[in-house]
Amino acid sequence: MKKILICGDSFCVPDKAFPNLHWTEKLLAMSAHIEIWNFASRGASNALITMQLLQGLKLQPDFVILSFTGEHRYEKDHDEHAVPYDLNPESISAYLRNRYLHLIDANLTNTLSTNFEKIKNYFYIIMCLQTLTMRKIDFCFSLGGFEYRQDYASLLRSNFLRNDIMDYAQNELAINLWEHMVTNPRDSVQPKFHVRKEEIHTLFANECLARVEKATC
Repeated sequence: MKKILICGDSFCVPDKAFPNLHWTEKLLAMSAHIEIWNFASRGASNALITMQLLQGLKLQPDFVILSFTGEHRYEKDHDEHAVPYDLNPESISAYLRNRYLHLIDANLTNTLSTNFEKIKNYFYIIMCLQTLTMRKIDFCFSLGGFEYRQDYASLLRSNFLRNDIMDYAQNELAINLWEHMVTNPRDSVQPKFHVRKEEIHTLFANECLARVEKATC
C-alpha cells in the first residue's frame, strides 16, 4: 500500500454535494494499492501548504502531491493550544485545522506590496520542492494559483532572482486546475473545488496516478 500525501487549497478538497467527481476520489478509485492522506484545506495560503507538507512528512509518505495557490492568502491564530495528540493523519490534519483560521482582508491586501507577496510565495514553493528533493521523496506538483494569469518567470527576472522552479520541471503536472474553474457568476450550483468538468478531474487523477506508478516501479 503506497501512502500519498496531498497538500493544497480548495482545489484538492472533495465536496460531499458532488460525490465521486473530485480528482482525489477518482485517484483513490483507480488503484487498490494506494492510501491517501489529504491535508489540503479550503482557503489555504502557500505558507499553510508548506506547513501541511512539513507536518505530513512526519508520517513518512511514499509520494506527495502539491497544489499551490495565489499570493494574497493569509492565516491568523485560532487555537494556540492545539496540538497533534497522535502521530497519525487524522490527528495532524485536525491540528492544522484548529491551529489556524484563513484570513481574507481586502484592506491588508491593498496595503501590502503585491510584488513582494509574490516573491514570498515563490520562496514557500521552492522550500517545499527542495525539501522533498533533499529527503528523496517522490512528488509531483501544480503551481495552481501562483501561475494562474501571471508570468512568474518575468516576476523573478524583474527581481533579479533565478527561476529555481525550472529545476523541478520534470515534476510539474501538465494540468493546472485553476485554468478550468467555473467563472460564470450566474452558475450558482458549483462544487467548492471550483472545477465541474469530470473529464478534467479524470485527466488530473490519471496524471497523478501515472506519476505515482512511475515513481514506485
